[in-house]
Amino acid sequence: MEEYAPMDDRDWHGPLLATGTRVDVPVAGRDPGRWPGYRPRTAVTLWRLPRAVAAVWDFSAYGGSFGEDDAAVLAAATTTAVDAGLPLLTLVRSGGTRLQEGMAALVGIPRARIALRALADAGLAHLSVADVPTTGGVWISVTCGADLRAAVEGATVGFAGPRVVEAFTGTLPAPGSHTAESAYAAGLVDALLPPEAVSSWIEGVLTALTREPVATLVAAAVEVPVRGGWEQVLAARSREVGGSALLGQLLSDAVALRAPGGDRTVAAVVGRLAGRPVVGVALAAAVGVRPTPDGYRLATRAYRLAARLQLPVLSLVDTPGADPGTTSEEDGIAAAMGEALDALLSCPTPTVALVHGEGGSGGALAGAAADVVLMTADSYFAAIGPEGAAAALRRPAQECADLMRITPGDLLSLGFADAVVSPQAVGQHLAGLEQMSADDRLVRRSARWGAALPGDL
Repeated sequence: MEEYAPMDDRDWHGPLLATGTRVDVPVAGRDPGRWPGYRPRTAVTLWRLPRAVAAVWDFSAYGGSFGEDDAAVLAAATTTAVDAGLPLLTLVRSGGTRLQEGMAALVGIPRARIALRALADAGLAHLSVADVPTTGGVWISVTCGADLRAAVEGATVGFAGPRVVEAFTGTLPAPGSHTAESAYAAGLVDALLPPEAVSSWIEGVLTALTREPVATLVAAAVEVPVRGGWEQVLAARSREVGGSALLGQLLSDAVALRAPGGDRTVAAVVGRLAGRPVVGVALAAAVGVRPTPDGYRLATRAYRLAARLQLPVLSLVDTPGADPGTTSEEDGIAAAMGEALDALLSCPTPTVALVHGEGGSGGALAGAAADVVLMTADSYFAAIGPEGAAAALRRPAQECADLMRITPGDLLSLGFADAVVSPQAVGQHLAGLEQMSADDRLVRRSARWGAALPGDL
């Protein structure tokens, strides 16, 4: 093992890797393509850090290109991470597949995906940083599928580098395309960072994933209000704190996940609830917002990430319903909702939903079908919002709200909701679920949501 030495004048790795040591990996050192003048040399090195294992790309080695020996080093890094029970960090600067090795290098793409699957199977996180540049086979096989992804400002990022695009199409990409900035705008990476901020982002993610002694939470009892349906709707609509802000109040050390297209209707984070790492989802992110298909796709990603990393889910529900407009319809709003619902129902870890405002129809149910459903005193849940019911049933919205039995008291009686609480009580309910095995939890959840509501009014 050896200490870290800076690679070039753009190297920001130093402070991060200075606390670690390099681990030598035996490699074959073959020249499979018999390329004239080629001398095998690995671009990827393996490092053991205090809180992670790192695979680091050296751009000075054939432009950081990924050859068969580099695939072996990455596989060794994933094995080291699994054996140590640590997250894997990939710090990428690569032009893609090492062309001098031909097909022997190209099969590094499936080799990398298989190696990283073992990390996922072990419930360990993969963090990846796309630096200048990150393209081709390494973007495909390593960075774009990582659990949490960042890109360095000004980096070329994408499936093909600009010169390759020009060679294939005859035209260079438009200015701003194939960049870290365009990848962030499209939601392909979760953070866009100047070089000097990368280490802080990594440390923040590792902190969010670190479990501390769980605090004992004691929350005061909440009285179930006696209100009519319309009165309850008005109380829910008078709230001022939206889902994203409430996530910020409940979770510490939160690291944001970015939605496709930069969508802002749903928020998702990895953070800690009273010292316990969790995945938090706010559906919707702000007061009165209707989630779009890309918002539901973010929720699906978050639920699946919780399953992969074996983290509980805290879902905050507050929306009058999904966005019903033409653009959302053509973009598959129904399928996106269904996929989010499936991901939540099948997540093997504890899931707690808190309805803290409006609960409008299936659009809200995609965040509410959890092991435990909690409601605040000023929330409601309905098969459709009162205005939608008025349009369908041709009755006044106020009358529909009163007749649909949507108050917390009604939903407790029906067996849809489990308790009326303050938001600060969610940790107590989450802790109670952690004593159950994943198999028992999934059986119980399937029985709950696969049957009629048990109560009556």
